[in-house]
Amino acid sequence: MKYTAIAPGTCGELLQGYIDDKDFLINSPIPYFAKASVSFNSNSNKTEFLDESKYSKINKIIEKLFSHFKIRKNISLNLEIESKIPRGKGLASSTAELTAVLLAISKAFNKRLTDNEINNLLISVDKSSDGVFLSGISYINHLKGHIYKKFNYIPSLSFIIVDSGGEVSTQKFDRNLARSVSLKNENSLRSALKMLKEGFLSKNNKLIAEAATISARINQNVLFKDPLETLVNGTKEYGSLGVNCAHTGTVLGVMFDHKTTDQNRLLDRVHSLIYPLPILGVYPLISGSRIIKN
Repeated sequence: MKYTAIAPGTCGELLQGYIDDKDFLINSPIPYFAKASVSFNSNSNKTEFLDESKYSKINKIIEKLFSHFKIRKNISLNLEIESKIPRGKGLASSTAELTAVLLAISKAFNKRLTDNEINNLLISVDKSSDGVFLSGISYINHLKGHIYKKFNYIPSLSFIIVDSGGEVSTQKFDRNLARSVSLKNENSLRSALKMLKEGFLSKNNKLIAEAATISARINQNVLFKDPLETLVNGTKEYGSLGVNCAHTGTVLGVMFDHKTTDQNRLLDRVHSLIYPLPILGVYPLISGSRIIKN
């Protein structure tokens, strides 16, 4: 029998920063999934690990999960990974892959991981967690694993995802610089956080997008993305509500209400503004999730 789990990526974050000596982010899950499939192999007496050069984090988290559940390492297990989420862009590719692996293996052994256990395992390997397995939109400390709040309202927002170029390693990211920038822009960041909370409470998509844009602009002092202001100023008349970013990556997300906006018209406008930079796709904001199949 094969046990399969999928986990979503994200379009960067709606908000990220450092306030009151705490790192935080508010995630933005999208239906850009990583899939892990696990099966038992009767012809072997050991787990078949993946190519270390490409999947070292996955191999590490398997070992940590085996230790956590006290599973023998000579168990006959085959693992397959399917993911088209680009790496180093800020789309939570690593969190999505690792989460799918944790969920699939746990299901294979009839175990269940709590939210805190998943967070702790992810952080032990990847140094952070985007919380994509948490239901709703999550407000978390991505470095410590603390869950501050889950917003149940899922706005009718979509992202036109633009790649500004290059790659960023989350593990090599300069967090001290990011914290320093947050402190210098503390009033603006607090205002954005308050605005975003109000947006979720009042179901006001415009407020949510405005808050995300403030955070993206603050982050220009950490990881500069050349197209940001061009996109913010050049898409308003075409239905854009704002632009979010991957705070530790390269992508920008032009945000719009997919219930009321002419997507093709806006997409053409974005393309004309940023060409020859690539558009990675158009994805709606969704709830974080645990999806397990067998």
